[in-house]
Amino acid sequence: MLDFDVVLEKDSKSGQFYASVPALPGCYSYADSVEELLESIKEAISLHLESMKKSKIKVTTSVVGLVKVAVC
Repeated sequence: MLDFDVVLEKDSKSGQFYASVPALPGCYSYADSVEELLESIKEAISLHLESMKKSKIKVTTSVVGLVKVAVC
């Protein structure tokens, strides 16, 4: 079993939830609830990894940290 850091966000306009996986560029999902989103992103990760395996691409990045940056 592999563990991945997943970023969860909520779109303030649509109310939908968005998930992305920083270690897997291009791996993301949308859903109407966090529960649906977690199931959906698990499937997206599995499909993404399957595609990478077929293409012989290895996961080479990992999340070091998450910080808030204030911009004036």
